[in-house]
Amino acid sequence: MEQQNRTQKDTTKWSGRKKRAIAAVAVAALALVVLPVFAWLYMQRSMETITKVNMPYALLIGAGDAKPIQQLQLSNIDVSASKSKDVVFCVYSEKPSKSYDLQLAHTTNIGFTYEIYTATLADSNASTDVVECLGKKYKKGAPLPGGYLNIDANKRYATDAYHEETYGNYTNSYVQQSAEPLYWKTSSPVTLPDKEDDTGYYVNYYILHITWGDDVQNNKETDMIYLMAG
Repeated sequence: MEQQNRTQKDTTKWSGRKKRAIAAVAVAALALVVLPVFAWLYMQRSMETITKVNMPYALLIGAGDAKPIQQLQLSNIDVSASKSKDVVFCVYSEKPSKSYDLQLAHTTNIGFTYEIYTATLADSNASTDVVECLGKKYKKGAPLPGGYLNIDANKRYATDAYHEETYGNYTNSYVQQSAEPLYWKTSSPVTLPDKEDDTGYYVNYYILHITWGDDVQNNKETDMIYLMAG
């Protein structure tokens, strides 16, 4: 994956590295890419005068309550305990920003299904239809509109549409089918709210809804998951 502002490019520029599996019990390893939004210089037609533009505030991804991403946990999911798991995360900034695209990329080794829902802070006394995270409660909203860019006809594995962007010259024959990542993107840009919440940031909350079937067992399998905003 290219560095800094390259991650904000068109989804045709998806990139990544070959991932090594980590032995753990039904682990979903989460890598959150924090994408700052960069300013650019506007140059007058004469090319003689450069207008100063202030650096915008960073657009960040965090756990619920705008906490550091290290507090967002997806490891050691016990697939025998239930058939789903909800994980709260957010996109936030110190200032309102322009619209952004939310993107999800993941491998398909375990057989998890991922959906992203909008979420809002719930009353502390709420007890139904809420997800608890870091001492606060969140109410799940509607599914975030979007779709996969490279899913096959069986809706299970990735096609080779982004293989070169992901693995470069590493040929398809050496890459396992489940290691070819699926890429998902919002169908239209999202904007931050126009006022801060009690975290002191401008925040959009989301719930990553993970589901699985009976074929998924508690064995030593790993998937890599990436959330990106920019």
